[in-house]
Amino acid sequence: MIIYLQELNIKFKNIFPLILFLIPFIPHAEIYGPYIHTDDIPVFLFLTIAIFYILKEKMYVLGLTGKFLFIFLFYIILQNFYLNNTFFSSDIYRFTFYIVLYIYTTNMKEKNQEYNIPLISFLLLSIFSVLSFLFEINLGNDGYQTWNIGFNPSELDYLKGRVNGFQAGGPNSFADLVTVLSIYCIYKYKNVYSLFIAPLALIAVAVTYSRFSLIVLVLFLISKLVKEKLYSYLFLFLCLLFIIGISLGIYDRFINDDNNGISDRVLMLESSIDYYLESSVVSKMIGNGSNELIFQSSNVYLIDDFKENPYSYGPHNSFIFYLINYGLFGLILYLLVFYELLKKGSKSDFNLITILAFLVLSLTTDLLHNHSVSWFFYFVYFSYLKIEN
Repeated sequence: MIIYLQELNIKFKNIFPLILFLIPFIPHAEIYGPYIHTDDIPVFLFLTIAIFYILKEKMYVLGLTGKFLFIFLFYIILQNFYLNNTFFSSDIYRFTFYIVLYIYTTNMKEKNQEYNIPLISFLLLSIFSVLSFLFEINLGNDGYQTWNIGFNPSELDYLKGRVNGFQAGGPNSFADLVTVLSIYCIYKYKNVYSLFIAPLALIAVAVTYSRFSLIVLVLFLISKLVKEKLYSYLFLFLCLLFIIGISLGIYDRFINDDNNGISDRVLMLESSIDYYLESSVVSKMIGNGSNELIFQSSNVYLIDDFKENPYSYGPHNSFIFYLINYGLFGLILYLLVFYELLKKGSKSDFNLITILAFLVLSLTTDLLHNHSVSWFFYFVYFSYLKIEN
C-alpha cells in the first residue's frame, strides 16, 4: 500500500504541471476587480501545489537562469516601488510564477511527463479555429470586450472575418499560440505526424489572417521538411499553401494591406523608438514601469489619459516593449535570463526550435509580454535546461 501511494505521489508530481495547458482554453474574465481573472486559476493551482512540493522536498537548487530570474524580479519590484510606491504589479506576480515554474521544473528528479498534452492542445485549438471559420461560430467577447471568441463578423477592417481563440490578445496571439504549438509538435514527433500537423496548422493560422505568424509557421515547417528530405511532402505543402492563399484572399491581404495593419505596426514601432530616444536619461535606464503607456499608431499616451478601450496597445515588438517598460538596465537583466540558452544552445531539439520560434515571433508582436501565451515559452525553456543539465 505504501509503495502504491509513493508511486501515485510521483505520478501526480509529474502530471499536475500540465494544468497550465488549460490557460489557452479559459476566456479572460474578471473574478476579483482587475487583479484576478479566470485564466489565472490554473496558475494559482500550479503555484499552490508546486510550492508545497518545493518546501516538502527541499527543491532549492538554483542554476544560473534561476539566479538571473530572481535578480530581474528584484529589479522590477524596486522599480515599481520607486515609480508607483507599491511592491505589487501584474508583472511581479507573473515573474514570481515563472520562478516557481523554473525551480519546480529543473529540480524534479523524475523525467517530465507530458502525455502528449501539447499535441492534444494543438489539435483542439486548431480544430476550433477551422470550425469557427467554416461555421462562423461566435462565442461572444472576453473581458477585453474587443474580440469575439471564434469568428469575428465585425465590420472593422482589422477584425472582419478573423478567428480568435480563448486566450487574451486577439487573433494575432491566437495565431502565435497555434504556431508555436505546431512547431513544437512537428519537430518533436515522428515525420508521419507532419502529414496532418502541417496542413492543419496552416489552415488554422491562415483563418486568423495573422501575416507574420503565417510566415514564421511556413518557414519553420519548410525547414523541417527540407531537413528530413521529405520533398514530396514539401511539394504538397506548397500546393496547399498556394490554394489557401488564393481562396482565403491572404495574398491580397499581404500585398494591399487594406486594413493598414502593416503600416500601423510600423507607426507604432517608430513612435515607440522615438519615445524612448526622447525620454529622460532616468527613463532610458530604468524604464516607465509596466502597464503605464498606450501605443496607438504614431501616438503614445499615459494609460490614465487613454480611456477609449479596456486593453493596452503595445509597440508590436517584445524587446522594444521591455526596453520602454524596464529601461536599458532592465532589458539587459531580462536577456541575461537566457544566457544559458545562448551558451548551450547547440543541441537542435524540439525545445530549442520552439524557443527560437517564440523569439522570432516576438520581433513583430508583444508575445513575450502576453502572459496568456508566453507561459508556454518558459515551460519549454525550463524543460530544455533540465534536459541539457
